Amino acid sequence: MLEHCRVVLVGAMYGGNVGASARAVKNTGLGGLRLVAATYQDDNEAKKFSHGAEEVLETAPRHERLVDAISDCTRVVGFTVRQRHRRTFCAVRDFARDWVEAALQQEPEPTALLFGRERDGLTNEELDLCTDLVWIPSSPAHPSYNLAQAVLLAGYELLAARLEFDPETPRLRPRRTKSPSPSPMADAAEMDALLAHLNAAFLSIGYAHPHTVESMVRSWREVFARAGLHRREAAMIRGLAQQVLWSAQYLPEEVRPELD
Repeated sequence: MLEHCRVVLVGAMYGGNVGASARAVKNTGLGGLRLVAATYQDDNEAKKFSHGAEEVLETAPRHERLVDAISDCTRVVGFTVRQRHRRTFCAVRDFARDWVEAALQQEPEPTALLFGRERDGLTNEELDLCTDLVWIPSSPAHPSYNLAQAVLLAGYELLAARLEFDPETPRLRPRRTKSPSPSPMADAAEMDALLAHLNAAFLSIGYAHPHTVESMVRSWREVFARAGLHRREAAMIRGLAQQVLWSAQYLPEEVRPELD
């Protein structure tokens, strides 16, 4: 589905941004990269930043005119921070959800995702060619994103929308499944046995003293009541207390707690 979305970079100035954009295209499953009037010179930098997506970069068509790059697209989406009078202007997440929902109901529209120059974005004439204008939320203190970051955010929102609306979408990891049913809750008798074990363990290592242990165990009872222990969890804690009691037998006499 997302292969119907092509990223079009207009006037890209830095090879690193072009390479990173190619990688974002592959990461998010978009339908390729197109370059219009690119001015960057460093192909090696572009290749370095495209790590793992070299074929996207190497097969990217180059055009001198924007109209040629978008000639086969019925929908042209311009990404900009400049809202224009009397034009539909929506956030990238809303656009992505609308696009995916429509694509699931009918043949996806060939779509160009249009990004402008690093310094000043898309011109008014280029925005006039767009069917949609989209903005990426950002802080008013610094609203402009790096070019490759903007491409990645757009691709991510489209991919996230597809994963949400299309359950058949292949994914790297399986969906999270429900946790196994927990064991039954520990009953009063099991909790009393647990606390008795803790009582003895606390005394055996000097963590509590005979005149304070009752108050301490009462506090632990309140903790366990808030937590709501299951039988398996209560058994684990009893096992810990039992191990403490066993180990306490082998403490040297000089460090054994006074229990009087």
